[in-house]
Amino acid sequence: MEFNCIIERESFQLNAKDRSLSISNKSIQYTFDLSLKVLITWLFRENEISGFLLENLVVEGDGLNMKKLKQFLSGKITFSGIQIFYFFHGEINVNKNNATKVCTLINRQTKLKFSCKCFKKSVLGIEKIHKEIEIIQKVSKHGFAPKIYECFESNNCIYLIMENLERIQVQEFMDDDIRVFLYNLIQTITSLHKENIVHKSIKMSHILFSEDNKLKLVGFGQANDTNIQNNEFRLDIFKIGMIMYKFYQKQNFQIDQLPVIPDEGNSLIQSLLDWKNDSPFQLNMLLNHSYFKLLKNEGIQLQIQCMSPKFKTKVYQNEDDESNF
Repeated sequence: MEFNCIIERESFQLNAKDRSLSISNKSIQYTFDLSLKVLITWLFRENEISGFLLENLVVEGDGLNMKKLKQFLSGKITFSGIQIFYFFHGEINVNKNNATKVCTLINRQTKLKFSCKCFKKSVLGIEKIHKEIEIIQKVSKHGFAPKIYECFESNNCIYLIMENLERIQVQEFMDDDIRVFLYNLIQTITSLHKENIVHKSIKMSHILFSEDNKLKLVGFGQANDTNIQNNEFRLDIFKIGMIMYKFYQKQNFQIDQLPVIPDEGNSLIQSLLDWKNDSPFQLNMLLNHSYFKLLKNEGIQLQIQCMSPKFKTKVYQNEDDESNF
């Protein structure tokens, strides 16, 4: 996008692209590579964005153009002043090491609800935080993680604004529900591994759903997309096996006994818990397992991330437990 702006009473042309932002006139040019390391402070006049502060530059322009620029830059760089745009809505949940918090926020203008993950810079360090956000962005582009809308920074924290997701009530799952869930989860992890990303913390609290019932992963604090070891791929598959085991354990209501797993399920769970193949492309073998044959015979559409409509009655908005991110 392009529009005219003013710096110290001189006219400039602002040009924003996917990876860079340039501000120039006939005598001078400023160029910035877009990344989360770039911090912009928005300036206001009568409650309308009138410009921004970037490093030592004060850039002013038309309010509508500045609003469009903010939308364009959202998720590409970092903004300051989160309290200007959002207000607190849900209870804060703090993780065990006090490094992150998750809450729900309301956008002051649109009144829409969002999830916000707050990273404490003094505990995690900016590089580690940015790495996690970049992995979430990468996964989100394929639809396997929450949509990221904006990133803010204060003196002490970095705030990630994401779509608000829902959890499933696993106690109500019937056998067919478990099959559909596991099929979609295996598809999602297979696709993740093909993108050379390992999650390393697959568990029920890290599996959420969008409003249109698409399975999405959260909890990427341990995720990795560089120098991946073979056992990291295997760990994700093992975690799916543990989820399957716990599903049937809860369904059978006998915590102190082995769960009853029907229709070739024991063979599948054994494969998941003892997976030896390090190639993500071989995970498709699991999707052809006889355990899932009944679903195909019933004609249930098994597409990645698309849960069967019957899951909608088992999804509820989680207001209290926000440890999922």
